[in-house]
Amino acid sequence: MYPVLKEGVSIGTFHYEGSDVTHYYIENADGEEFEISYRLWKALMRADGTRPLALPDKGRRILPKLKRHGLVRTSRFVRENGILNRFILFPIRDKAQENRWVCKAINSALPAVSILMFVLGTCLMAAKGAGGGYDLNWWLYYGLFLLSLTLHEAGHMVAGLASGYKIRDTGVLLLGVIPIGAYVAHEIKEDATRAEKIQFALAGIEVNLLIAGICLLLATQQYQWALTMHSVANANIILAGINLLPASGLDGESALSAVCGLDSISEAAKKCLTNKKRRQKLLRSGLPGYVCFCVFFLTLSSKVVLWLLIGLDIAAIFFLLI
Repeated sequence: MYPVLKEGVSIGTFHYEGSDVTHYYIENADGEEFEISYRLWKALMRADGTRPLALPDKGRRILPKLKRHGLVRTSRFVRENGILNRFILFPIRDKAQENRWVCKAINSALPAVSILMFVLGTCLMAAKGAGGGYDLNWWLYYGLFLLSLTLHEAGHMVAGLASGYKIRDTGVLLLGVIPIGAYVAHEIKEDATRAEKIQFALAGIEVNLLIAGICLLLATQQYQWALTMHSVANANIILAGINLLPASGLDGESALSAVCGLDSISEAAKKCLTNKKRRQKLLRSGLPGYVCFCVFFLTLSSKVVLWLLIGLDIAAIFFLLI
């Protein structure tokens, strides 16, 4: 990957007192500050991982020094805390943030198209049943499953770009070196509307429903991979269902938080239900209080459901291996 500024690095300008001359600096995550030339400052301001540094030798001479001081990185593998890491698949070019009309078109059509395709696929499956071909192609299944995870995050990325979110990159989440999911790295958009926040949260689920609908349509045809397509559709439906849970870190929690106008409904639920005075005050406020109590309880209990599902999944894999 081409150079990109490391997390925690800041870059900017300053003036010495009594001077009109502009100076340029860069500071790493440890607080070490370095004065740099305008040319290097301009090149680093455009360092988004999609192109070499805009310097005479493409930055080859200066790059080792920048890496040594913890200012840039070129590896797609990013260590977070030694346990959870990430692998960058697609760094997002600055130009993609500006020319986002394609993303707007896709994002506008995605909710309706995904629901329509899913309903159509489900109806045809109910009417015709799966086609022939009852051998599960495991390689195709896992390949399409990994593609589904990637496209789920691509849905979030498209929705984010369409709404003006600052997207840095998207890729695969790793437990050590084992893939466990996908992600979209983005900055919070303070002026995002409620509709934009909800769509950003639900776009990945909509993509899963779209993939499920397409796979169900293919499964009704008479060909050898019908069972595989049906299994991929089921996997996407399960992914959509799990992500709809309002547990912390899932899309359902983000969407419900946006609906309620909160930064995090799971944090609000924890503060309210674990505090006796707040809990009693909520229950004494009539019907609205009971509704809030039920929503908060659902939010906290969904985390238990999520961990239960993860445990059952791990147990199923363990029994299959033995």
